[in-house]
Amino acid sequence: MAADPVPAIGGSLMFGLITRRRHNAEMAALRSYNDALRERCETAEENERAERVARRTITRQHAELDGANRRLSDRNQALGERISTLTESDPDYLADLEQQLATAREELAAEKRRTERLQAHLDDAVGMPAGGPIADSGPWQPGWKQQKPGAKP
Repeated sequence: MAADPVPAIGGSLMFGLITRRRHNAEMAALRSYNDALRERCETAEENERAERVARRTITRQHAELDGANRRLSDRNQALGERISTLTESDPDYLADLEQQLATAREELAAEKRRTERLQAHLDDAVGMPAGGPIADSGPWQPGWKQQKPGAKP
């Protein structure tokens, strides 16, 4: 159990009579203890005031940011609705988008045809058979030997 922080007062067997020296020592100890308590109390009050100011500031900032967030959210929703109504209501814009999509699809098909043609030229250049299995990869893989049937890879 912790010792009592208040200094012991009295304690003599002289029925309440103490010496001046002991009285002065006890009073000095009590004043010191009282000053320490007062300092702790003042520090706690200062901390409480600072925390109260911080809470008010945070609450105000939170309210401002929440209001700004709500305004932005409402504005974003309104703009999204406007965009969707514009795309649905403007036939010229919709036709333009469809034309752009058709053009992109045509370009994709042309690139696929070009890729297939270039791949065919490459296959011819390295001696690969058109559409069939590769009989011998020796021309582009020197030293390669075909495995015997049933051999483990």
